[in-house]
Amino acid sequence: MSKRLSWKAKFSILMVILIIIIYGSNYLVLGDAEHIISYIWTHLGFIPVDILIVAFLLDEIIERKEKEAMLEKLDMLMSTFFSEVGNDLISQLSTVNKYKASTENLKSIKNWNNQDYENKLTELKNSNVDFSAMDIPLEAREEFLENLRTLLADKREFIINLINNPNLLEKEEFTGLINAILHLDEELEHRQKLELVTDADFAHLNGDMQRVYEKLVYEWVYYLRYLNKHYPYMIALIIRTNPFDETASVYVTE
Repeated sequence: MSKRLSWKAKFSILMVILIIIIYGSNYLVLGDAEHIISYIWTHLGFIPVDILIVAFLLDEIIERKEKEAMLEKLDMLMSTFFSEVGNDLISQLSTVNKYKASTENLKSIKNWNNQDYENKLTELKNSNVDFSAMDIPLEAREEFLENLRTLLADKREFIINLINNPNLLEKEEFTGLINAILHLDEELEHRQKLELVTDADFAHLNGDMQRVYEKLVYEWVYYLRYLNKHYPYMIALIIRTNPFDETASVYVTE
């Protein structure tokens, strides 16, 4: 630190000497002290204006860079989210979804470019993803709900830690997804005896699952677009573990 201050002091002294030399030579050659004083006075008046403009510009640039860095960290946080719970949740809900055709094109993401991701995100924003688990046979319903409840209960602490991140408020869609998951978790946690779930009650849970599924699909595509744009080498693993593709395998075969 002392060396840095010493450098600044030397540089300041050098600049002052240069100022004296420049204005001194001007006076010696032209002999017009009034003009020099007027010139200095005029430019001194612009210093506050320059400082004001630079301060606002720097503040805007710094704020923008900080926000970009924060959003970058949040986008990377989504990688942890899908590894921990997102992919498993998609797989469980996709398995029982009556309308599998609504996400059929998500199996071909390995052939997508940036524009394909943009088009899909626009489509997802403008229309709902069809979902219904109402066709689950009665004998399989309890097991499905138990598996779903167990998954959410095991990951509850992780999800709560996410929602406690104050920066997450900058990503409204992702925050909405986390809230929807926590609500579904709460609904299932309060139903201690899943064998007592009636058709009407399951229809209510189906609505909660649909809300989660729609937001999951959107955030998953958003996350893949981010990887495809900034970290294309990371997307290969996501493709091989595609939760929408039941035939996907993590092992490289080609």
